[in-house]
Amino acid sequence: MPLPGCKISLGVDGDTAYIRLVGRAAAESTPAFEAAVQRLRSAGVGRFVLDLSEILLMDSGFSGMISGFVRDSGVSFALHRPPQRILDTLADHGVLELVTLLPTADAAGVTETGPAEDLAPGTRAEVLRCCLESHRTLMALKPENVAKFQMVEQYLARELAKESGTPG
Repeated sequence: MPLPGCKISLGVDGDTAYIRLVGRAAAESTPAFEAAVQRLRSAGVGRFVLDLSEILLMDSGFSGMISGFVRDSGVSFALHRPPQRILDTLADHGVLELVTLLPTADAAGVTETGPAEDLAPGTRAEVLRCCLESHRTLMALKPENVAKFQMVEQYLARELAKESGTPG
């Protein structure tokens, strides 16, 4: 049985987007999530509330992308109902320091999101590019991440060079 992908549902209230993610926030869905955030940013959204209550896992590519948005674009991410295992992953990657946790008591202020849609898997080149950027961001974010992700970064760079037909 194939692993479940990631579903997304959105709601916008002024300059705040409410995003519910369901399933696996993993490498294959990073290009579609990145595009969704960029579209919302172009529409004036600067604050993102992520409902992670139904997330099964979040990999380093996805967490690195979130930290890249915060670091490079100045947007803010608030996490709503994240499972402890996700908080542990984000803390381990150094990302937890860049986001805020929305207290459960604030749930009444969370806008309802629309119907859930699948985040379409990106092409191989898109996924490689997103993951390479994400891992470089994580390595710059926390010195301990260099030892964890340096070999991954090198592999991704080689594979992206092969995919794009440029010398690596």
